Amino acid sequence: MSPLPEIGQLVHVRQRRYLVEDVTPPPTGGDATLLRLSGVDDDAQGQPLQVLWEHELDADVLSGEAWQTLGERGFDPADRFSAYLHTLRWNCLTATDPNRFQAPFRAGIRLEAYQLEPLRKALQLPRVNLFIADDVGLGKTIEAGLIARELLLRKKVRDLVVACPPSMLLQWQDELETRFGLTFRILDKTYLTQTRQARGFGVNPWTTHNRFLISQRLLIDETYTAPLRDWLGEFRPGTLLILDEAHHAAPASGARYAIDSKITRAIRDLAPRFEHRLFLSATPHNGHSNSFSALLELLDPQRFCRGVAVRKGQLDAVMVRRLKEDLRGAGVPGFCQREVKQIDIGGLPQEAPELALSRLLNQYRELRERRLQKASRRQQAASGLLLVGLQQRLLSSIEAFARTLKVHRRTVQKQWDAAQIARAAAESERLELLATPVGNDDEAATLPPDDLQSEEDAQTEAATVASATPEEDAAAFAEELRVLERMAEIADTARHQPDARLKQLLAWIQRQMCPGGRWNPTRVILFTEYEDTLRYVRDQLEAALAQTDRAEERLAIYRGSTSAEEREAIQRAFNTAPDAHPVRILLATDAAREGLNLQAHCANLFHLDVPWNPGRIEQRNGRIDRKLQPQPVVYCHYFYYAQRLEDRILATLIRKIATIQQELGSLSPVVEGRLAELLRGGIRHADLARLDRELNAADSVAPDQATVAEELDVARDRQQALEAQINTLRTRLERSQKQINFQEEPFRAALSAALQMQKVPTLEPVTATPGQFTVPAETLRKDPTWAATLDTLRVPRSREQNVWQWRKEAPLRPVVFEAPATLDDTVVHLHLEHRVAQRLLGRFTAQGFIHHDLSRACLAQSRDAIPRIILLGRLCLYGPQAARLHEELLAVTARWLEPSQRQEPLKPYAREAESKTLDLLEAALSSPQADAVHSTIQARLREILPQDLADLLPHLQQRGEVLARETESQLQQRGAKEAREMRAILEEQQKRLAETARKYQADSQLTLGFNEEEQRQLEANRRHWDKRLNALAGELEREPARIREVYAVRATRLEPVGLVYLWPVTG
Repeated sequence: MSPLPEIGQLVHVRQRRYLVEDVTPPPTGGDATLLRLSGVDDDAQGQPLQVLWEHELDADVLSGEAWQTLGERGFDPADRFSAYLHTLRWNCLTATDPNRFQAPFRAGIRLEAYQLEPLRKALQLPRVNLFIADDVGLGKTIEAGLIARELLLRKKVRDLVVACPPSMLLQWQDELETRFGLTFRILDKTYLTQTRQARGFGVNPWTTHNRFLISQRLLIDETYTAPLRDWLGEFRPGTLLILDEAHHAAPASGARYAIDSKITRAIRDLAPRFEHRLFLSATPHNGHSNSFSALLELLDPQRFCRGVAVRKGQLDAVMVRRLKEDLRGAGVPGFCQREVKQIDIGGLPQEAPELALSRLLNQYRELRERRLQKASRRQQAASGLLLVGLQQRLLSSIEAFARTLKVHRRTVQKQWDAAQIARAAAESERLELLATPVGNDDEAATLPPDDLQSEEDAQTEAATVASATPEEDAAAFAEELRVLERMAEIADTARHQPDARLKQLLAWIQRQMCPGGRWNPTRVILFTEYEDTLRYVRDQLEAALAQTDRAEERLAIYRGSTSAEEREAIQRAFNTAPDAHPVRILLATDAAREGLNLQAHCANLFHLDVPWNPGRIEQRNGRIDRKLQPQPVVYCHYFYYAQRLEDRILATLIRKIATIQQELGSLSPVVEGRLAELLRGGIRHADLARLDRELNAADSVAPDQATVAEELDVARDRQQALEAQINTLRTRLERSQKQINFQEEPFRAALSAALQMQKVPTLEPVTATPGQFTVPAETLRKDPTWAATLDTLRVPRSREQNVWQWRKEAPLRPVVFEAPATLDDTVVHLHLEHRVAQRLLGRFTAQGFIHHDLSRACLAQSRDAIPRIILLGRLCLYGPQAARLHEELLAVTARWLEPSQRQEPLKPYAREAESKTLDLLEAALSSPQADAVHSTIQARLREILPQDLADLLPHLQQRGEVLARETESQLQQRGAKEAREMRAILEEQQKRLAETARKYQADSQLTLGFNEEEQRQLEANRRHWDKRLNALAGELEREPARIREVYAVRATRLEPVGLVYLWPVTG
C-alpha cells in the first residue's frame, strides 16, 4: 500500500493526478483516512474530489515525473506535435504578472486597446470589485466578458450570475456564447418549471448549472432569491456577480436624502455573498452623494460605506469611466459622428388640426386650472398629470390624442350627467402612464397592446374622476365640456388622415429608400412613445408603400409585447445585409430604445415624437450611434412644426441634449434630470419664454453638479490621459501576444491536425471569399456526439422551431479567424473558446491523449546547417484548490553531436544561441517536413534519445528550481503588497466612518428639511455605520491574511512536455 500523503503533495488516484488539500485522520482504529483533493490535470484542473485513501485501488504518492517515457513510441508527426505544443503554450497563465492578458486572444471580438483597461484594473485587484462606467455604446458587455473569461482561465471564478434588465437577457446570452464561448442559462419561470418537472419540486435551480442569467426584476422575488441565498450561503468563494444597468440598484432620490428601494435592499443582501462583483452603468451617479456611496458600497464594502461621501482618488482602483467624445479626441477610430437633423414643417393654415388642437388644449388647461384653484393638492396633481398626458399624446399623433381624449370626455360626461364626486375612491389609483410612457423594462412593457390600452384608459378615467369638483362649478364645468367636444370633433375627423409630419416622412422614404418604387439598401428606424401612434404610422406606411417592390416584407414592428424570440429575429433581420433580407423599416416603441444593436446596415433614425425624458432620446440614438457602425456619420431626425408653440420648447430640448452630451460628460444624467423636471408640468403657451430660459440655463443651475464633478468626474479619463493609457495598453497587448504566441496560422493548423486525428478532412477554404473556411460537416455528422457542437455554427434557433426542422433549414455557416469589421451573422468567428475549437483542441490536453496517443518526441527539419536538440518542460506552481498561480514552458537547447564525437555531456546553448534555436523550432513546426528525414537517421536518433534526455534533463530541472524560487518570491511580494493596500483601505474607511458619525451627531443642521422617510433612512445608515465599525476590527485581521493565502504556493511541479530534434534539410 502507498504511504499516507501529506498536505501539498501530488497523488495519483482514479487515473488522474491531484493536489492534497486536507488530510483527516480516521476517527477510530480500522477506519480509513479522508483526503480532500483538487485536480491538477489540464482537462480536470481544480476539480474537487474526496477519497478514503486506504480503499483506493490505484492510490499512489507521486515523487517524480515520467521523463523516461518521452519518445518510447517513436517520433510524433510534426504537425501533431506542433498542435500539442501550441495548445499548451496558449493555456499558460501567471499570477506574478498582472499585466499579461490571456482572454483577448480567446475571444471572438474585434479588439480595441481601450477595451482592455477594465481588464487591466481587474487583474490588479485581489477581489475583482470593479465598476465599468463607460459611455453608451463603448462595449461594456465586451469588457465584462473579457474579465469573466480571464477569471475563469485563472481559476479564480467557477460560478457566474449576470443580472440585467429583462429586455437584455437574450442579448447577454448571445454575446457571451458567441464571443466568449460561455453558455448561460436564463433562470426564469420557464426554467424553474422545467427543472422541477425533471428533477423534483425540492431541487434548488441554482445548483443545476454554474452560469446563469436572471432578470433584475426577479431579484426582489423570494421564489428566486431564497434558493439563490441557500446556494451562496453567507459567502461562496469563486463566484462572480455581473450587475448590468447597476444604477437601478442605487437608492432612489429623495428631496434631500436618497432612500433605499426594493432592488437596493435585494442587491445589498446578495452582493456580499459573491467573491467578485462587476457593476455596469453609463449613468452611475444620480446627483445624490449618499445614493452614489450606497451604490459603491454594494460593489466594494471594504472601500466605501453608504452615507459617507466618496473622496477624490477612491475611485481610481475600482472604476473605469471613458466618454465617447474623449475617446474620439484621443484618436480612437471607429466612432461615427452624429448629426441631428431638424425637419421643418411650416406654411400650414391656422385651422390645420395639429395647430387647432394645440390651441384648444391650452385653452382647456387654463379653464381647468382656474376651476381647480381652490381644490386639494391631490386634485390639482391628478388634473396636471391628465393634461400633461393629453399634451404628450397630441405631440405624438392625433390618433393617440383622440383615443385618450375619448376616454377622458366619456368620463367627464358621466360626471356631468350624474353629478357624482368619487375623489376618495380614486386617491390610491396609479396614474404613472399618463405622464410617463411605458419603458422597455417597466412592468407594463410586456402587456399585449389591448391590455396596455385598457390600463391607460383606466388611469385616464381615474385622473378625471380624481380631479372632479362640486356642483357649484357647473358653469365652468360646462365651458370645459364645450372645449372637449370641439377637440373631439377635430380629432375624430383628422385621426386617420396623414398629417404633415407623415407626408414629410413618406417623401423622405420615397426619395432616399425606394425611388420609383424599387427599394435600395438604405434602412431606417422610426421611434414613437405610444402604441396608438405606432398603429397609426403602420397603417399610413402600409397604405403609402403598398405598390412598391415586396411591400409586405419591408416593415418590421417592435413593441413591448413582442416576444423575446421575435425580438431576436427582428434584430437579426435588421442586421443582415440588405441584399439578403428585404426588411428596410423598423417601426418601434421605446421598448427598442435600450440594448439592441441595430447599427450594422442602418445610419438613419427618426423621432416621430420627442420624449420629455432626455435620457430616452439618447438611448434611442444609441441604437445606431455605437461601436461597429460602418458609416462615418449617422443621422437622427426630428420634426419641427414652426407654427406650433410647443415645438419651440422641444427644439430647445433637442439642442440642449446635444450640447450637454458633448460638453458635460458625467454631468449629463444630472442635467437631463433637471430638464425632465422642468417639463414635468407640461408646456403652457403663456410660459414659453420662461420655460425656454430655464431649459437653456439647466446646466448652470443644477444643484447636484458639484457633487457629481467631485465624486464621479474625477474617475473620468480625459483626452491626454486616455492617449497615454491606450499606448500603454497597446504595449501590454503586444507583449502578451508575444508571450502567449497566439497566431492565426498555428491555430488553424492545430484545428486541422485535430480533424486529421479523427480521420476527418481539414478545414476547406471558400474559393469565392478569401479568409472563409468550411467545416467538414458531412463527415462529422456521422458521429452523433458532434451534433450539438455543430449547431453553434448555425443561426440561432427560435423556440417555435423543432430541432430537426432547424437543422434542416439552417445550414452550417462558414468560419473566419478574424473578427468581422461590422455585425455579421453570415459567418462564425472561430476563436479559442468557441465550442468547435474547444472540442478539437481539447484532444491535445486530454490525459489519455498525452500519455497514450502521443510520444512527445518530434523530429523536424530546419533550414539551419547545424543539428539541434530542444528539451521542453512546463513549470507549474499551485495555490489553494490547485489554482495555477504560474505556468511557464521551459526549454533547454543544445547542438546535437554523435555520441562518438562528445567529450562530455551535451552542453546547453547560451541565451543568444538558444533564442535562435527556438526561432528555428517555431519555423520548422510551421512547415513540417519530418518525413523527408532518412529512416536510418530516425532510427539512430530514437536509439540515442535516452542518453540525450539524461544529458539535458539536469539542466532543465536546475532552471526550473531557480525559476520556481524566483516566482514564489514574486507571488509572496504581490500578496504582501495587496495585503498592505487592503489594510490601508480598511483603516481609511474606519477613520472616515468615525468622522461621518461624529459629524451627524454634532450638527443637527445637516438634517433640517428631511422628511420622515429620509429621517428613517438616515437613522438606518447610522445603525449601519456602528455595525460596520464593529466589523472592521475583525476584517483588519482576516482580509490581509486571506489575500496572502491566495498567493501561497502549495505545490511545485516540472512536468515533461517533449523533446525535439531539428535536423538540417541538407542532411
